Amino acid sequence: MNENINLPLATGHKTNKKMKRIFALTALLTAVIGSAMGQTKIRTAEELMAIGTDKEALSGSYILMNDLTLDGWMPIGRMDKDGETGFSGTFDGNGRTITLNSFYPETDNRSVGLFGVVDGKGEIKNLRVAGKPTYTDGQKFLYIGCIAGVNKGKITCCVSTAELTCEYAQTEPHKKVKALSGYEGGQYGGCIAGVNNGEIRHCYSNGSIRVALGSAAGIACGNGLLVTGSLSIGIGSGGMSMGATPGSSKGKYGFIEYCYSEASVFSSGNAGGIVVITHGTCIMNNCAALNRLIEVRGAGKPLPKASPFPGGLFGKTMFSHAKTQFYYLENMSLRRYDGNDVEQPPVKLTPKRAVPLSTIQKESWWRLPDGADRNMKQKMIAFPFGSDETAPWKWDEQRKRPVLHWEATNR
Repeated sequence: MNENINLPLATGHKTNKKMKRIFALTALLTAVIGSAMGQTKIRTAEELMAIGTDKEALSGSYILMNDLTLDGWMPIGRMDKDGETGFSGTFDGNGRTITLNSFYPETDNRSVGLFGVVDGKGEIKNLRVAGKPTYTDGQKFLYIGCIAGVNKGKITCCVSTAELTCEYAQTEPHKKVKALSGYEGGQYGGCIAGVNNGEIRHCYSNGSIRVALGSAAGIACGNGLLVTGSLSIGIGSGGMSMGATPGSSKGKYGFIEYCYSEASVFSSGNAGGIVVITHGTCIMNNCAALNRLIEVRGAGKPLPKASPFPGGLFGKTMFSHAKTQFYYLENMSLRRYDGNDVEQPPVKLTPKRAVPLSTIQKESWWRLPDGADRNMKQKMIAFPFGSDETAPWKWDEQRKRPVLHWEATNR
């Protein structure tokens, strides 16, 4: 069953916006009263919208019962001049699909997605996001992703097939908003999350993302926050730099594991198959960039190249002791154009982690063998195949790719 609601747009009319929230909260309270086993069942777009109304609703436990289609969507959780309001509960997508057609045209919120901000205690799982939404940013500063603009919690077993576009058109004077450390200006877009300072596990994307005034990636544009009190290494188009500063990196990390992306990625800044910017104590394990196309258009902003990190997978890296294990499609299509729209020389990738298409199309390359020891796990992508959230992958013989267990069940 698909529930479709067109939420009325009321740009600049705070009274109408408040009434929308009150109407939605009433619908959610009705659902809470009828919920069982501590999970509130979400059946309609009104009930979904109401989660973002107050602190109590933001910390609840929810399960999605129907496919939903959303127009004029206001993200659950936000980041504005007054600070952050994040989702700290649990949202189980239950293998359902949410189709995002458009966003509500807010001017204050700097974190956009189905969820604007997922707090450190929040968890999103078993969900597919689809659609062709476009968001127009008027502040030259935005975190945007299909699942979440900013993730500080957990996103597990999720899929993005959405074609997300982030435009820019200044509509009013810029406003001061407290930014995430290391992500102070521009647009940061990812198919799963704009910036990840939490955990993203067992997710993939095969739609597209297009960012007009910043950077974009197939999973998360940024992974981890900028830390102090450690040796830092910066690699970019200008070369490598190193430095050390006092302080602490406690609690500031980004973790991406068992993920892959086939998404097309377009940006005016740096672009990456999995991530673009890695900060702090970030970790990326068992990931594969299989992107159809990665394209950069911008004056003097080509894809950075620096061994051992191939351009098109990372982009800029500024980390203290990051751990990485990744693979990428051999002969991946990487394009870059200067400010005059003239195509530049092709980007060369190190062959160390390149994998031919014929190999990627084999289940044996992806699957973690029974009885595999730690040394073997470190030499292969080793996706855990099974039928639950700890081993959630199944092989799709038609697509020649792994899919999540709930996708196979729903067919």
